[in-house]
Parts: sequence; C-alpha cells; structure tokens
Amino acid sequence: MADTILIQSKSNEEHAAQQTGITLSQHSSGQKATPSTEPLEHTPIRDYLERTTLRRETPIPGTAGRSGNSENFGSPRYGSNAARSQTGATAGQSNTSEAKARPKQKQDKLYDQNALAIQKSLAERAKAEKAALEQAQTSARMQAEGRAMSARTQTLKLVIALAITLVLGVALYFVMPEMTRIQKVTVNGRVAMTQEEIVAALGLTPQINLINADIPAMEQRVLANPKVQTVRISRAFPDGLVIDLAERKAVACVLVSDPSGTRPVGIDADGVAFADLDEIPGQHYVPVLSGIRFENYKPGQRLPQFLQPLLSDLAMLEEDSPSVLDAFSEIKVEKISDADVELVLYPKGKSVPVRMPSRLTKANLGSALLVLDILSGRPDAAAIQELDFRSGNIVYRTKEAQPG
Repeated sequence: MADTILIQSKSNEEHAAQQTGITLSQHSSGQKATPSTEPLEHTPIRDYLERTTLRRETPIPGTAGRSGNSENFGSPRYGSNAARSQTGATAGQSNTSEAKARPKQKQDKLYDQNALAIQKSLAERAKAEKAALEQAQTSARMQAEGRAMSARTQTLKLVIALAITLVLGVALYFVMPEMTRIQKVTVNGRVAMTQEEIVAALGLTPQINLINADIPAMEQRVLANPKVQTVRISRAFPDGLVIDLAERKAVACVLVSDPSGTRPVGIDADGVAFADLDEIPGQHYVPVLSGIRFENYKPGQRLPQFLQPLLSDLAMLEEDSPSVLDAFSEIKVEKISDADVELVLYPKGKSVPVRMPSRLTKANLGSALLVLDILSGRPDAAAIQELDFRSGNIVYRTKEAQPG
C-alpha cells in the first residue's frame, strides 16, 4: 500500500514540534515563527515524519505542476522543519481550495447536463413541430392538388359529354328523320271504319316522322270522325304508329228523311247520331226512337240532353238483358216538359202499346210483357187500347164504342 502525505493544520504542527523538540516562537505582531536550530534526536516521531515526507515520484493530487513544491521536495532528505511545515500548509490550502471548488464544479456540471437535456428536449419538440407542420403543409398541398385535379377531371368530363352530345345531336339531326319516317300504321279496335279512313285522318306526309309527329293533333283529327268514340296513338320505334280506338255502338236508331228516302241512323249511349245503321257491320236490331226529328241531318249531331237518361237505360239493358229490350220494336218519346218525358213502348207481335215512365228497367219492362201475355188470353183483349204503368199500378184503357 502506497505511503500517503499527512497534511495537518497549524495546531497539529505545534503538537508535532513539541514531540520532536522543535520550538515555534511567535511575535506579538503576528509574524510567523522561525524554527530553532537545535539538533533533532532520533525519536519514533522523527522517523515517522521522515517516512511520511519522502518524495514521491508521482504528483500529489492538487499539487501537480507547482514549482514551489518541487523545490521543497528537491531539498536534502533531511530538510528543515520550517520548510516542511510551509509546504504542508501550502498543500493544505490548495486542497482546501480544490475541495471548495469541486462541489461548485459538480453543481455546474449538473446544471449543464440539465440544460443540455432541456435544450435537447426543446430541439426534439421543435423538430417534431416542424415535421408536423411540414406534414400538414404537404397534406394541404396534396388536398389542394387533388381538388384541382378533380375539378380538371370534372371539367374534362363535362367537355367530353358536351362534345358527345353535340356529335349525337348532329347525327340525329341528319340521320334520325330518315330512320324514323313513319312507314307502318297499326289499328286496334276497328269495326265500322276502314284502314284507309283512319290513315287519311292522320294526315301523314313524307316529312313527318316519329320525332316531329304531333300525336295530340293526330288524335283530334281521328276523333273528328263521328264513328270514333275514343282514340289513343303511340309511337312504335323505329318507324311505326299504333292506334287503339273504340268505335261508337248504337243502342237505338232514329229515322231520318232526305230526298233520297228514309233511313235509320244509329244513336249511341251519348246521344250522338254517328252513322247510318246499314253502314255498321254486325249491328244487331235496336229499337227505333220515334217522336224525334232531325233537320238538315249531319253525322255527329246530338240528341237533346233530357234524353240522356233514356239512352243510358237502353245501353244498360242492351248489355244486361238484350232479350227484354228486343221484345219492343219502337219507343215513342212524348215530351211533357223541358226536363221530363213520357215513353210509349210498342211490343213486337202485340197491338196494345204500353205507357211507361221516363226510366226503363228490366223489372218494369218484364212486368209489362207479363201483363200483355195475360191480357192476350181474355175475350175482351181486342177492346184494350193501352196499358199504363206510370203510377206503379196496372191501368188499362179500352176503346170507346163507335157509333154504327
């Protein structure tokens, strides 16, 4: 184990001097004491001091590089006690200074380390904020570029769509009229009318095609024919028309006289005199309405509005009980007011007419036929002039005796 240098304070030096025989004297002025020149005896303390004050080849911590210490240790082995005391005092002061300076250096070092850590943390935070800012700017720039690209794409799509529309429009303008020119006409529901009548009513020309065809105007022209009740025209691409029509159906007829003679004219449920009964193919027998006269008859004329209920009843009987209606050949209309009429029905094969109210039903017509059958078997049947069903009770009138 290496020897150590013992550095003592002033009180220790005095104690050592007392042990070795060195006397220190002090002046009242406070000057340093000078060592005595008396020879030292070989004592254990002296040997200890000689051992502990041997010169070391390695520098003492806190005394390295000091010239004063080198000179002191370069003196003869047994130097003066005063020099050794002065050297010990100087070394003690140096070590004390270093001991005082060391905590401050440690504190400064710790402070520097904390400052470096804080500075590093701030630098990292600033770097992270800068990276976040750059990322946000990059994202905003990419979004802006994306929006700009989307806007350019939309604009390009719009331009392309407009160009395609323009091209198609030009193609349609020059090509479609020829492709859609009407070549075929299909008519559904035709009975009394001919194909030629309907096509002529359409008013087709080479310039008319499915695109520029005025369908409502065509329908009005077809409806102008009195035989047509309803019509619907539709396009059939590429070059056809489909016509769905319903012709008028006669429920009664009126006798019309002109220079050429008398002929029956069909009357439909709406009261329209639409065509000669002979011109209606497949038309079955309908009763004749008498008591009505047309002046300057033209197809399409209408009967007075107060006859509309009667015509509706005839249409219903024609649909539900045609055999009951067929039992009467003539219906005479007698006007009793502007809004009411009385009817006189003439049954087929019977000579007795039946007076009925303005509305005809299956029940009252059936009752009238039943009474006629009963009366026909009586001996006085030839004397009966008329049956009256207007009040709901059966009333019959007989013929008055003629003077002979």
